[in-house]
Amino acid sequence: MPEIVVTLDIGGSGVKASCFDPAGDVAPTATVVRYPSSGHRDDGTFDPDVWAETATAALAQVVERCPAMPHHYLGITVSAIRIPFVLLDADQRAVRPSLLNRDRRALPIVNDLVAAIGHRALHRTTGHWAAPELGLPKLLWIQRHCPDAWQQVRTVIQLHDWFIFKLCGAIASEASSAAMSQMMDISAGTWAYDLLASECGLRGEMLPEFAAAGTAAGGLLGAIAVRVGLPAGLPVHLGGGDTHMSALAAGGPASGCPVVIAGTTGPAQLSVESPASLETWFPLFVSSQPAATGWALESNAGPTGEIVDRLNDLTGLSGPSLQAALTARGFHIDDSLGRSEPLTILSGNPFFGPSGWHIWPAPTVFGLTPWHTGADLLDAARTGTCLALSQVLDDLYGATEPRADTVIATGGMSRSAAWSQTLADVTGRSVHVRELDHVSGLAGAALVAGVSVESALRNIEPTRYTPDASRYADLQRSVRDYCRLYSASQARSQEHPVSRNEVDVHASPH
Repeated sequence: MPEIVVTLDIGGSGVKASCFDPAGDVAPTATVVRYPSSGHRDDGTFDPDVWAETATAALAQVVERCPAMPHHYLGITVSAIRIPFVLLDADQRAVRPSLLNRDRRALPIVNDLVAAIGHRALHRTTGHWAAPELGLPKLLWIQRHCPDAWQQVRTVIQLHDWFIFKLCGAIASEASSAAMSQMMDISAGTWAYDLLASECGLRGEMLPEFAAAGTAAGGLLGAIAVRVGLPAGLPVHLGGGDTHMSALAAGGPASGCPVVIAGTTGPAQLSVESPASLETWFPLFVSSQPAATGWALESNAGPTGEIVDRLNDLTGLSGPSLQAALTARGFHIDDSLGRSEPLTILSGNPFFGPSGWHIWPAPTVFGLTPWHTGADLLDAARTGTCLALSQVLDDLYGATEPRADTVIATGGMSRSAAWSQTLADVTGRSVHVRELDHVSGLAGAALVAGVSVESALRNIEPTRYTPDASRYADLQRSVRDYCRLYSASQARSQEHPVSRNEVDVHASPH
C-alpha cells in the first residue's frame, strides 16, 4: 500500500508541493502555486498569512492531482527558505509583515555588529558572519525602527516554524532551518542565548524549543484538512532548511560530494563528518544536517537563477528593443570597454565572504553589440553563473581534503544539458544530475518514513557530464576576466551610493 509523504517547499516566489511514495507504488507528483502580487508598497516584505494561504492552496492542488486515497498518506513536512522570521503576539498572530531575504535595509546594523563583535567572533558562535540578508540584523532593525510593533512581540519563530504552526498549531523549531537566522549557537545546537540577550534583549521564553527533523509536531488541523482533502490529525513533521533538503534529495550527504542547488540563487553545500572547526571553516556558512550527524558547509553565488530568469522571454529581441528591455529589467549595459570585450553577463557573485557580499552590483552586460540577440544573452548569463559557481565551489574545496572529483547539480538550471556541461568544463569535474521530477519530495519522505535516501536513489540514475579538457584553459581565462569585471563593478557601485544593490540572495531550490 502506498505511504505518501507531502512536502511543502516554501520559496521566495511561491510554494512547491510534492507527493513522494518511498515504496514506489505511486509516481511523484508536484505542483507550484505562486504568491499573489503584493498589496502593499514595501517590496522588501511579505505577509505571512498570505504565504500560509498560498501553501494551503498548493497542498490542496497536489492532493487533487495525486492518484491516491486519503488513507494512503503517511504525513506532511515542510522545507523553507531559511532567513525570514515571523513575529507573534500574545494571541499567536503575526505582528507585522516579515522581511524578505533580499531586503538590505539592515546594512547599517551590520556595520554596528561588526564594530561591536566582529565577523569572525560572530561566525564562531552562529556559523555566519554579519550580512543584511541574514536574520539577526533584520531583527535588530525591526527593534530599532518599529518599536510599537516590537512591544507586541511574544514569540519569534522561523519561516519553517510558521508553516508547521499553521498546519498543526504546534510551535517548534529545527536547527538546519534556523541556522541562517544567525540566532543559534551552532556548536551547541541551541539558541545563542547570551548573544541574543546582549544584542537585542531577546529572552529565552520568546524562542521555540528545538526538535530533530522528522519529529512529529502535531496533527493536521481540522479546518485545513477539510480544505485540502486530507484526514484531520494526519501527522505534521518538522522538516529542514530548503538547501539542506535539496542537497539531501540529490545525494550529497551520502556521496561526500558538493552539491550546487541551481535555483533562484546559487548555494553550494558540502557535508562533512569532522568535529566542528568554525575558525578553520570561516567564511563558509556552517549549520547542522537535518536528522543526521556532521555539518553542512555552504557558500553562495547569489541571485544566479533570478538573473537568468529575467532573460528567458527576451530570446527573439535584438538591437534597441533588446537594450530597452534589459534596462527595464534592471540590467546595466556597460560599454566602457568597447565591443571588443566578449559578451559577458555578471549573473553571479564569485566572491563569497563579508567583503564580497558587502556590495552587490546590478546585473551588468559587457560587450553587447547590435547583432546580439536575447538568446545570446541567455547563453552568456548561464555561462556567467557557471563561472561564479566555480569560484564558490573552490571555497568549499578549500575546507576539506581530499577533494571530490564529482559535483552534484540540482535545481532548475540543472535541467539544461548545456548548463550542466559548462559547469563540468569550467570546474574540471564530472557533474551528476538526477531528474528533478524524480527526486521531488524525496528528502521529506525520507525524514518522515524513516527510509534512507541512498536506497531511494539507487533506482534513479544520474546523467553524468564529463569535463571537456580542451575547454578548461579557455574557461579559466574567462573566470579570471569575469572576476576582474565583477570586482570593477563592485567598486563602481561603491562609488555611486545611490545605486540600489537590493538583489535576491535567498537559497530557494525552485
